Formats: sequence, structure tokens, C-alpha cells
Amino acid sequence: MPETSSPAPSSEATKPDFWDRVGISLSGICVVHCLLLPVALAALPLWPVLEDAHAWLHPVFAVLLLPTTLIAMAHGYRKHRRNDVAGLLGAGLVLILGAGFLGHAMPGAFTETALTVLGSTLLITGHWRNWRTNAACRLPAPAA
Repeated sequence: MPETSSPAPSSEATKPDFWDRVGISLSGICVVHCLLLPVALAALPLWPVLEDAHAWLHPVFAVLLLPTTLIAMAHGYRKHRRNDVAGLLGAGLVLILGAGFLGHAMPGAFTETALTVLGSTLLITGHWRNWRTNAACRLPAPAA
């Protein structure tokens, strides 16, 4: 029996929906972090230990979210050309990065938290819509 050749399996990281799933996960972690900050503040006797961890957490999230979002946006936009999806991802990323890098200079911790939660919500929505729109683009054309 002749051997049929099948296409080489693509790695998980090259699939467009992989980056959207990673982006949704990272954005969800951002929301949890922001919403649990009041609980961490209640543990003020431990604050010197927590402050060091909090100081490096925002740059780490930024380093992870920036390429994840840009790769997912590029994969998706190339396929579906939806400006609304790209706009959600771009606006969410700008809010997250702005809150992360300028947050401590903003008046009150509420402003930083509100911008981060809003940005994360936009990113989650944008990644979800990107994922769903990409999936719809893969469907075969309906029969006439």
C-alpha cells in the first residue's frame, strides 16, 4: 500500500488561536491580580515582602502581553480584516501598558486598578472575538 504524505503538524505556537488563548489567560490573571490587591493590602504586616513582588509584576505582565497581543492581532487581522477586533485589542493593550507604567504616578490606587481592569476586559473581549472570527473564517463556504 503506498504511503500517503500528510502535512507536517504545526506547532501549537503557530496556530492563531493559541495566541488568543494565551492572551485571554494573561488578561484574566491581570484582573485577578488587580482585584486581589485589596486583600494583599489587608495583609499590611507582610507589605515589605509583597511590595518587591508587586514592583516587578507589572513589567512582567507588559513583557508577556505585548508580544502575545500583537501576534494574535497580526494573525487575526491578516485573516479577517476586522478593524473593530484590532481596535479592542489595541485599546486594551494601551490601557494595560499605561496603567502598568504610569499607574503609580496616577492619583489614587483606584485609577490604576480601574484602567487595568478595563484594559484587561477589552483584551479578553478582543482576543475572544479574534478567536471566534478566525474560526468563522475557517468554515467552508455554504453550498449554493
